[in-house]
Amino acid sequence: MRTSMAATIAALALAASSLHSLGAAKDYRFELAGAPQKTGNGASIVLVRLVHLPDQKPASGAIIIGQKADMGPIGMAAMTGPIKALGERPPGTYRFEVDNGAVWKKPGNWALTFAAKVQGESEMVRGNIVVKLDP
Repeated sequence: MRTSMAATIAALALAASSLHSLGAAKDYRFELAGAPQKTGNGASIVLVRLVHLPDQKPASGAIIIGQKADMGPIGMAAMTGPIKALGERPPGTYRFEVDNGAVWKKPGNWALTFAAKVQGESEMVRGNIVVKLDP
């Protein structure tokens, strides 16, 4: 009986520790990784780092499922601009081209919203950043 109970307790402890190590979508944050770079054609290249908060390390290998750029920070959320994912470089930093010049001809704050699938996480990781872009 004692052996059975000890085995059960050990199994429960192992299950609890493995669940704890998986984390959750709330354990990640998107953050701006440097100043936006103008491309010369009215667009900007924006570098976004996906950070695993418990260890503060970049989360590499995420698959960006969705991205959106809008002018919500200045009260014009319906005004959206083209945004294109350009891949991950360096690891944990994701590059995006935002064609803000096609929509707005003045400097302005843009909300960039992202959804990503992170390996080992069952939930979608979602987040946003606000960045000032010049056309």
